[in-house]
Amino acid sequence: MNFHKNLLLSAAGFAGALFSGLAFAHAGHNVSVSFISGLLHPFSGVDHLLVIVLVGFWSTFVLKKIWIGPCVFLLGMCMGVLAGLTNIPLNFFEFGIAASVIVIGLLLLLQNQYSSKAILTLIGTFGIFHGFAHAQLFSDSSLAISLVGQDIVGLILATAALHLSGALLVKLLKEKTNVIARIAGFASVIYGWVLISQLSFVLLGGASA
Repeated sequence: MNFHKNLLLSAAGFAGALFSGLAFAHAGHNVSVSFISGLLHPFSGVDHLLVIVLVGFWSTFVLKKIWIGPCVFLLGMCMGVLAGLTNIPLNFFEFGIAASVIVIGLLLLLQNQYSSKAILTLIGTFGIFHGFAHAQLFSDSSLAISLVGQDIVGLILATAALHLSGALLVKLLKEKTNVIARIAGFASVIYGWVLISQLSFVLLGGASA
């Protein structure tokens, strides 16, 4: 009884944490480009934070080689940053980020019911969206290359650390991992749909203005 009570409280707390930060999801950071800026960026929106942590969580929970998921995401993120630096258009990347929140939630709900290669391709694609979003900060052509490089290094280190925290969470939960995975997955799917709804209203509002 106590276990189920604690489980419900954990679920409520998890959902509350997500929705309390809803207004700040994908807020970015409005500070100068630097190592610290890159380090803080993954913490700047619930969408970024959630996906990065849960990629590490899913990889450890499902894959035998737990490092593959985080490495694929990091590679995709670096590709996204490069795409942003070269001014390659990547329309609706915000919807891609919101979709990544939904998909990582579904992966935790469904667990290992699909091809790992297909899922890793999705994870890499979502990494591209997250990296491209960060590269929007480098649109100022007067920025020194050294500052941009420091910012990217900070971004990579913070992302890797959050992947690791997701992996460690699986190790700490042990036999409770399966239940927590489903709770996190369900909350993530709902949160992602709310994000997409918000973005759609903004887009429609701008189109009708």
